[in-house]
Amino acid sequence: MTAARLIEEMKSLPAGERARVVEETIRELTAAERKSIERFLRRLQHPDVPEAFWEGVEDHEDERTVEMETALHDRPPGRK
Repeated sequence: MTAARLIEEMKSLPAGERARVVEETIRELTAAERKSIERFLRRLQHPDVPEAFWEGVEDHEDERTVEMETALHDRPPGRK
């Protein structure tokens, strides 16, 4: 079955059945694959939130942050 055919089949299902298919499919994904979907859904649920905010949230989730004192007083690596 092709993806196009599967999408057409999904459209013909009642909403509850579509949700069930999506839930089962998501359960089969890796943690990294689920993370990207969760982030995408978050943006869809809150379209009024600026992208820069989501980038900051994701930096925090992925531990790409530094303490405020470090950011204010230390030189970044590679800078003189």
